[in-house]
Amino acid sequence: MAEEIKSPERMEDVTDIKEITLPLIFEYIKRQGEEDEDWLIDILEGKIPTDKTDKDGNPIMRKRTFIEQRNAFTRKYFPDLAPKGTTKKSSVTEDILAELKARKRRRS
Repeated sequence: MAEEIKSPERMEDVTDIKEITLPLIFEYIKRQGEEDEDWLIDILEGKIPTDKTDKDGNPIMRKRTFIEQRNAFTRKYFPDLAPKGTTKKSSVTEDILAELKARKRRRS
């Protein structure tokens, strides 16, 4: 059976980004100022564009995932715990598709 990880009670006790939960974020923000609460409202309510567009050409918007919310919070308030910028790797599917298309062009 998997070992249960006990989450810290306060943000100040967090040592790894994976320990951060939404209730911890909320408790931390409540102890800050009003503009911090407004910032969290914007993060939780705000939508971000996807790569898709609707029939009128407008970008389709989506809510942020918890991971995106947590990363934004961590970058702002606990940058030492924030994920470091990495280059995005292409997926195996994209790599195979590109190779197949290149092979098809060579056949033509």
